[in-house]
Amino acid sequence: MIDYTDPLSQYKSHKAYKPKIQHEWSAQLAFCKWLKLQHPDVRFRSDIQSAGKLSPQMQNIKLIIDPWRAWPDIQIYHKVGNYCGLMIEMKRLDSGTFLKDGSLSSQKHVQEQAEMHQYLRTLGWSVCFAEGFDQAKRKFEEYINNL
Repeated sequence: MIDYTDPLSQYKSHKAYKPKIQHEWSAQLAFCKWLKLQHPDVRFRSDIQSAGKLSPQMQNIKLIIDPWRAWPDIQIYHKVGNYCGLMIEMKRLDSGTFLKDGSLSSQKHVQEQAEMHQYLRTLGWSVCFAEGFDQAKRKFEEYINNL
């Protein structure tokens, strides 16, 4: 059945149809809203640089102020066990961050992020990648329950 308010509805049953890819920032926003509502006592910070483009001038300023590109998107300041907090690098669903065998992609940016994760672990942080809202929520719940 065609939904005339949705121009793509006639193609949804076609094999070539692919649903809209959820942007990383929308999953990050959903996770932060959930975290704020479900755990109001937990303090966190979220970096939304992926939600917009910076002008060339602002890119230069950012490189001076924050020379490290690979900081995880969400920092949760809540000590659990031996960890001083949790950092989550948000990825969109089916981002290609992980290969079929479960290993990490060899993409340069993903590898830079993985190196930053290793560094942060040496400082006492729990750090992970999360593809989409559901996985971020699951990673947080595992962390908070000290699993």
